[in-house]
Amino acid sequence: MAGIGFELRKIFGKKTLLSGAWGVLYASMTTIGPSVMFILLLFLVRFIMQYFYAAEMEITFFTASFTYIFLTAVLIASFQNTVVSRYISDKIFEKKEKDICASLFGVMTIGSVAAGIEAAFFCVLMHSHDQVSLVFMAAYYLLTILGVNAYIIMNYVAALKEYKEVTLSYFVGIIILLPAFLLFYKIAGWHLILSIFWALVCCFFVINLLLVYWCVKAFGMPSNQYFEFLRYFVKYPRLWISGFAYMLGFYISNIIYWMFSDMQVSVSVFRVAPNYDLAMFLAMLVNLSGLVVFEVKTETMFYEKYVAYLSAIKNGTYDLIEKERVSMQNTINLQLFFVYEVQLIITIILICLVNIFYPYLGISNQILNLFMLLGMGLYCTFCMYFTVIFLYYFEDYTSACVGPVIFLVIVGIGSMICCKLGSPYYPIPLLAGAVAGWIISFVLLRKRLKNLNAYLLCR
Repeated sequence: MAGIGFELRKIFGKKTLLSGAWGVLYASMTTIGPSVMFILLLFLVRFIMQYFYAAEMEITFFTASFTYIFLTAVLIASFQNTVVSRYISDKIFEKKEKDICASLFGVMTIGSVAAGIEAAFFCVLMHSHDQVSLVFMAAYYLLTILGVNAYIIMNYVAALKEYKEVTLSYFVGIIILLPAFLLFYKIAGWHLILSIFWALVCCFFVINLLLVYWCVKAFGMPSNQYFEFLRYFVKYPRLWISGFAYMLGFYISNIIYWMFSDMQVSVSVFRVAPNYDLAMFLAMLVNLSGLVVFEVKTETMFYEKYVAYLSAIKNGTYDLIEKERVSMQNTINLQLFFVYEVQLIITIILICLVNIFYPYLGISNQILNLFMLLGMGLYCTFCMYFTVIFLYYFEDYTSACVGPVIFLVIVGIGSMICCKLGSPYYPIPLLAGAVAGWIISFVLLRKRLKNLNAYLLCR
């Protein structure tokens, strides 16, 4: 985060209207640029399928199979990313950047093995259930591995300064998608869905290749410490539990409703809940701006106070330490509540706009009703995440673990109960779990800040 923080402080430091606009644009490009590119990719695929008159069953099959690939990528990456982030930070501090590059290939290797096992399982099921061709299974297998690696590499990308190049990498991948599809569909004469999958394989292969190139360029050629980061899983077990619990809690309701709800739809070996999934997707869109607001406010305001406090710990008197602690705590409170309030306003406005224009978006009343509660649920989920980030800063990994784990437990149990109650209740577990996790994380953060001097001075 330090790289983007330095750049943002330099941009906003000019204190002009133009610099402010550029700072927001820069933060948007670095935080949600790849996500926006990914969404554009999905819309492009959707357009291709509609343009070539894909059957409804083909569209549903693609959506279901690609959703499973996406979920696999997110969960495998989240299991490693928080621990690897700590490893990257330590190596940057120790000025051993070649070890960072080596760990990239180590993490990708482990992620590829895990993704390969999961993809092979579904390939076997598809072949036995629907006699799916080997050519399609190869595409599904490769796309799963490439998707996982794309999410893994993004963790390393956060430590780079080539943010424009990162977004450019996704853009280049999207550009390649269409000619690759036409090559497979028009020239090779393959089936529509098969052509799209192989085009996506080409797209994500180029994206991964470019991202790895930027990492190697930034960190240098790798050392031989490819799997040194594994020690951090033993050293910081609460880190990976926190990250994995947060991300699993994010999607556990989808998984449960796929398996047990009255909304489930079976397509080949895949089960999905299309209405709930679409409502969840829309809820994510209306809350993405919170990541930009948090990045701008945190990196341009909090980081300076954080550095001043650590400097006082190292060289100052107790009075100076306490003064800087209070100043930093006030800044955290101010900036957190600013993010809470601004994103709440944005979320409510966008929910209202969707309520007005939903007939033109092709959204049913059921999806709209789910979306409104899920929009607020994901707002609270992101707020919990922002709060946990500060606990990471102060190395309170136990507290950082508590909120996400409670969030996961409430959402998981609540979703199972709501399967019996019916679809109107489906969004409630996510909202309830997020509120509980957010409140608990905030209380634990206040407790850590209050006792921060004692913790750091007695280490």
